[in-house]
Amino acid sequence: MCRIWGAIVPVILLLAIAPASAAGVPDLSQPGIESAYATDVAVSRHSPVAEFWQLVQSELAGDLQELQESIKIELAAALEPTGEAEADWNIRGMDLVAHIESLPGGVAGNAVLTLGETPSLEFFGKIPADILADWDYVQSGPKAVSPLAADGGVFVAISPSHLLFLADDEIRTGNASCMTHPIENAADHVTVYRYSGTPFDPDSDASLEAEAEAVVMHSVVGGLGSPVICSVYRQDEEGRLLHFAYLPDGRPLGLMDDDQEQLEIVSGFNLYQQLNANYVSGFGDDEPPEAAEEARDDL
Repeated sequence: MCRIWGAIVPVILLLAIAPASAAGVPDLSQPGIESAYATDVAVSRHSPVAEFWQLVQSELAGDLQELQESIKIELAAALEPTGEAEADWNIRGMDLVAHIESLPGGVAGNAVLTLGETPSLEFFGKIPADILADWDYVQSGPKAVSPLAADGGVFVAISPSHLLFLADDEIRTGNASCMTHPIENAADHVTVYRYSGTPFDPDSDASLEAEAEAVVMHSVVGGLGSPVICSVYRQDEEGRLLHFAYLPDGRPLGLMDDDQEQLEIVSGFNLYQQLNANYVSGFGDDEPPEAAEEARDDL
């Protein structure tokens, strides 16, 4: 599972950049929200996928805790400032939201696609209602906000068949976007979805591996947190979109910047094709997920 290290850390960094907060929890008494959440939760509790997740989490409990503790050290190192506070750090970047608003379709019809080890698609306004038409709900944290109730958010691939969603909860300072609050447990704020085009098959090794990988990726993130972090976008001389992370006092977090990531603004959305089809699996071919095999035997 050594390759999972390279995939989990970028997910954690993304969680730190685009969290949801308790203040954004939808009121379940609102029409439409209550029925959607109640149906999702009721179905997931009795589904083979939910049962498999519980079994794998039980089988891997000790290993996941050990891996999580190690990643906490990695995350703490990544959050160390790499320089002194920069003057005008929050106004030297581009106003990404204003730029997107100026495009045909505005914030409702455009999003930022990031391709790298953990592909993501971020929206800066209301998310299209049909974007999850081909996806099934798996589970959500107690403070998670539904994509339909969110005023923006990010989808992140965590396996060949799974996505996390985190609702945005940010404030603007100049051209920078900053988290409104630090987070303690990232998994409290995320919702997991599974692509319905690849049904769960307990007799398929590929299906088991994808499911087990999603469980590991999600579970390791669970107890991790982050201080307040700010995001700044700039364009280089060739017009490429670049992302930079800062602390609110202007000190750069250079270890969180990945110049290998490819960012682009897109106006067409297909979560599976844009994210999961570009996902690089964290499981090596020579490292079969033993817990997945044991869980299959228990189903």
